[in-house]
Amino acid sequence: MKKILAVCLTAILLMGCVTALADTWYCPQDGTACDSNFCPVCGTRRPDTAGSGGAAPANDIVMTSAVLNSDGSVSFSWSGGKAPYNLYYAWYVNDQHNSGSDVNIVQALSALFGNSITMSDQMVPGERYWVVVQDADGAEMWYDFNPGQRVFTALPGTRLKLSLRTKRGNRSSTVNGFSANEIEREYLNSLFGGTVKLVLGSGGVGFHFVARMALMLPNGEPILFHVEEATSHWQECGWETWDFKNAWARIMNLKNTIPAGQYTFRMYLNDCLFGQEVMYIN
Repeated sequence: MKKILAVCLTAILLMGCVTALADTWYCPQDGTACDSNFCPVCGTRRPDTAGSGGAAPANDIVMTSAVLNSDGSVSFSWSGGKAPYNLYYAWYVNDQHNSGSDVNIVQALSALFGNSITMSDQMVPGERYWVVVQDADGAEMWYDFNPGQRVFTALPGTRLKLSLRTKRGNRSSTVNGFSANEIEREYLNSLFGGTVKLVLGSGGVGFHFVARMALMLPNGEPILFHVEEATSHWQECGWETWDFKNAWARIMNLKNTIPAGQYTFRMYLNDCLFGQEVMYIN
């Protein structure tokens, strides 16, 4: 009788272990192994559909930290997997790890032997991206990086002033918009840019910052094309007749064309949105 009871108790314990293992799910956002209805790291709710919580990440790659720093740079740290690593990112279009036919995954850095990286000139501050870490065996882990947009509030009365300009040879003029065909043909030798000025308001004297210029394409995709440290010794500072050549080169490299439509020029000071202006390309 004691032997039968022992066998029954063992079976019950085994069934309990199987049940516990079956209840473990993996967060689709950061790969954390979870045993409750919410991820303890990011708070993601356990998916309702069976199996949609994700399998254990291959080689146990897990994003341990993803931070938008106060100067606008971005830092990522991860654990697991096998070095060297590649890190890629794509503008966040939907929640299916699918960038869409008109959005390109950009290789940010490759052959990384450490488990962390800080990028200062790749991502537009505050924008949402899919980030993927790939290890030496090709195992990948996707991460939803969504830091949220911050608005510059340090100095009252701040604003951005943008005047679009073109220049061919010695001929320069102010324009209301650009031609996509002209940019595609001539952006390497002509200027399609603008005069960018920052009005810093009260307390602007001696203000040191990292400035970032970005273009938001007609489909919303963000393109960061200029990063520069600057110090304002006056209430107003800026870039006279700034050429957007790096922006056009980046877009042409990704799209092989300059899409027509409404663009938004944005200026960031450190990690904060300073101001924006709408511009048109026909």
